[in-house]
Amino acid sequence: MKLPPMNALRAFEAASRHLSVSRAAEELCVSQGAVSQQLRNLEDHLGRELFIRTPNSFALSEEGEAFAVVVQQALGEIALAASEVTSEKTQHTLNISSSPNMAIKWLMPRLGDFYQTHPDISITLDQSVNLVTFKNDGVDAGIRFGDAEFEGLHNTLLIEVQLSAVASPDYIAKNGRLESLSVPGKHRLIENYYADKKIRSQHTHWANIVEGKLVNPSVDYLVFPDEYQAFNGALQGQGIALVANYWIDEEIESGAIEYICEESIQSGNNYYFVSPLDARPNPGLDSFRDWLLDQTKKYRS
Repeated sequence: MKLPPMNALRAFEAASRHLSVSRAAEELCVSQGAVSQQLRNLEDHLGRELFIRTPNSFALSEEGEAFAVVVQQALGEIALAASEVTSEKTQHTLNISSSPNMAIKWLMPRLGDFYQTHPDISITLDQSVNLVTFKNDGVDAGIRFGDAEFEGLHNTLLIEVQLSAVASPDYIAKNGRLESLSVPGKHRLIENYYADKKIRSQHTHWANIVEGKLVNPSVDYLVFPDEYQAFNGALQGQGIALVANYWIDEEIESGAIEYICEESIQSGNNYYFVSPLDARPNPGLDSFRDWLLDQTKKYRS
């Protein structure tokens, strides 16, 4: 099998994460034209359009979304493996469990900052939505979404999840803004619907805040299988998504997406750093927890 050029994959990974050619170019220390050319080379190699380009937006296509998840995870794992291979024998490795969405969208892009201040600690990410058994699975700690009821575990609050309604500038220009989260009018609502009932029950859905009679029967819910795809649907102008605060910093800052309503609501669940109560003292794990608390302080009241 002939692999795509590595430079093209690096350009795609950065552009798909930032949803911005200029920010990808800045991260890779190359020109915007060089990034655009690498993206075109990759699309030519695959025979697929990975991005939807308009004068006012730059978003992943359906094929691009699926490919981005794989490429971001693969390059992240290669970087971690390379770090382990080249590290000193005294380097300490932490195995951290996290859901794939949390790991790819928030944690992995920030790990470079952690390595700058803690070069002797390596992080291996176990990306799974399933709850792990720490002793049997060799996991040191986890980042988990829930209600703080974690039996037999230390838990430290990381993110108080606030939910906001967001949409692309193009969608807002065509359809106007949302009067209220509970009164959607004729707007199309984007929903994420996890197949696993337990995971689904942890998330706040439009149906939890909108009375059925208030939804215009001519406007369907647009349903995606997880939060990542629902968010990208909003980026592409397909409707309004109800998204957690920690998801949208870069896109709000770049103007790729906007709040469509001034209201926000608190999720019934939050993100916690969890570890076994009977674990031995681990200074490296303490350092990683403290770093996480510093990185997430703006998400706590």
